[in-house]
Amino acid sequence: MTTLRRDDRWNVGLVGTLSLVGIGLAYANPTLVAAAVIPLTYVLYGAFSSLPETVELDIRREFDPVAPAPGERVTVTLTVENSSAAESSSATDDASDDGGRTLTDVRVVDGVPAALAVESGSPRASLSLAPGETETVTYEVVATRGDFAFDDALVRLRSVAGTSVLTSGMAVGGDEVLSCSGGLTDASVAEATPGRAGTVPADSGGSGLEFHSTREYRSGDPLSRVDWRHLAKTGELTTVEFREQQASRVAVVADAREPMRAVAGPGRPTAAELCAYAALRTHRTLTADGHDVAATALGLDSVEFPDAVAVGPDGLPWPDGPREAEAMFDAASVAAAETATTATDGGVVDSDSSRRGVSCDSRAATVAATLDARLASDARIVLFSPLLDDYPATLARALRRRGRSVAVLSPDVTGRETPGLALASLDRTRRRTALERTDVTVADWTPERPLDDSLSHVLTDR
Repeated sequence: MTTLRRDDRWNVGLVGTLSLVGIGLAYANPTLVAAAVIPLTYVLYGAFSSLPETVELDIRREFDPVAPAPGERVTVTLTVENSSAAESSSATDDASDDGGRTLTDVRVVDGVPAALAVESGSPRASLSLAPGETETVTYEVVATRGDFAFDDALVRLRSVAGTSVLTSGMAVGGDEVLSCSGGLTDASVAEATPGRAGTVPADSGGSGLEFHSTREYRSGDPLSRVDWRHLAKTGELTTVEFREQQASRVAVVADAREPMRAVAGPGRPTAAELCAYAALRTHRTLTADGHDVAATALGLDSVEFPDAVAVGPDGLPWPDGPREAEAMFDAASVAAAETATTATDGGVVDSDSSRRGVSCDSRAATVAATLDARLASDARIVLFSPLLDDYPATLARALRRRGRSVAVLSPDVTGRETPGLALASLDRTRRRTALERTDVTVADWTPERPLDDSLSHVLTDR
């Protein structure tokens, strides 16, 4: 919709002109009549100041990155070009040497979806564009799960005198839909995979490819592993140990309980949503690399899963294959995004376990027993939890008491921006420290950092 409004802001000059002329004629005062030229100039300035009959603006939008992860900042670049052709009009605000129209006051507002929060910069800009000139507007939004279609840009042009105002919605070329599905590219899988296909590095030495250590020579050691250089220098026989590669079994557990469905601010993904995304990415990475991977999620009792996802008698979903696992994590992500809770001061909320009358220790012990009975004895359990309450730490300790190898990848949605966030950050740090004291590997992750680094830490630190 295009609207053209005429603002008669200089009509007061016409009143002044007529007044001076009338008084000057009445009193036969030529000075007053001559003074009427001053307000008349403003009247003529406003009358002849106009906008082009056609506005020729070329607007393009670009996203970087195009397919972001939940919570990742996306840079949106809006490029505005004055592509007007030469015109031979006498009623122009300004003209270049070749006759093209200069747009002296161009105001642009990009059509950002309401569900996306602008993190920095502004989608609004005030520009002045000569013919062929290009200006860029840059701002950042926080990606959340889903597909978000940007609207047309709203453009408002004003003449030099401000008497003509043209408002129009203009189509924007380039990127139109920002998609955040939590998927992986083949390159991402390759970068995040530790070790070779079907293996992870171990701390023990033996046969392999990567150097680990040396030890005294033992009868029967292969000659290919004798350190001949050391023998030549010292006369002592030593054997080279290489870092062994061991086949791995991993259990991926996403914490999607309702207390974890908290956000640090409007327009940001929930902590549980980040857990589901990271767990899905880990499952895809390890499955593509040939590992034996089990998967489940906590806190999805009220979620209706597709028929392909079986729910065991323990109430936990247990997908049988990669497709079923993706369906489960997708359902978890949808549930986490739809039931987000935010404290009034921007902080995160605490668990309501005590109000339900069930102790944290009792529930954690039950789930730990279920996981221990269900999973292979040598499976490494990777728990994805933001550590916003005591339950994840209690569960991890219960698993450790059963002799399980446990690691925690923790999306961090706390901060220092508000007192609530600062308090949540202190509580989270306390829980993390307590976990590390019980020999549980903990890796932090924020959407601003590559997930691959945190994944590598929890998958290889055994």
